[in-house]
Amino acid sequence: MSDASSPEVFQRILVPVDFIDAGDEDVESEGRAVVVNEHRIVFTAPTMRAMAMATALGRVTGATVRLVHSTPPLKTSTVYSGPVSLPTGLIQEIHDRARATSTEALEMIGPQLAAGVTLEYAVRPGQPLTVILDEAERFGPDLIVMAASGRSRVARFFVGSTADRVIRQAPCPVMVVPADVR
Repeated sequence: MSDASSPEVFQRILVPVDFIDAGDEDVESEGRAVVVNEHRIVFTAPTMRAMAMATALGRVTGATVRLVHSTPPLKTSTVYSGPVSLPTGLIQEIHDRARATSTEALEMIGPQLAAGVTLEYAVRPGQPLTVILDEAERFGPDLIVMAASGRSRVARFFVGSTADRVIRQAPCPVMVVPADVR
C-alpha cells in the first residue's frame, strides 16, 4: 500500500460532467461549447473547472481520469397514459443516440483540458446520482471531482443536491468545486 503523501494515491479519478443543449435555456457566457450533430452543447463553467482540476491532479499523479455523463432516462409510464408505451427498440435507439452524442461531446472537450492524461468516457442513461454512484462502483476511483450545482441553499433543501448525496454515499473521497469563484 502506498503512503498517503505519495503522488500514487490518485490513480483513478472520476469526474461527473454536466452539460446542456444551448437551445434549451439561456447559457452562461463563461462556459465552453462544442457542436455535435448540429447541436451546440455547452459545458458550464463549474463543470469546466472540475474537469480542469481533475486533469491537473491526473497529470501530477499519472492517474486515469474518467469523465462520466448521465443522459435523461427514457421510461414509459402507465400511471398517466394507461398501458401505452414506446417500442423497446425505439427507446434503445434514443438511448444509443444520446450516448453517441454525449460521448462525442466529451471526446471533443476532454483533450482540450487533458494533455498528458489518460482519459476514459462513460455515458449512461439514468438519474445523475445513480449513474455517478454506479460508475464509482465500476471504476473504483480513488477520488471523485465534481462541480457544485450553484443552486441556493433553499433550493438544495427542497430539491437536494447531487454533490451532497455523492459526498454521503461515494466509496471514496469527493472534491467539490464551487459553482462561484470569488
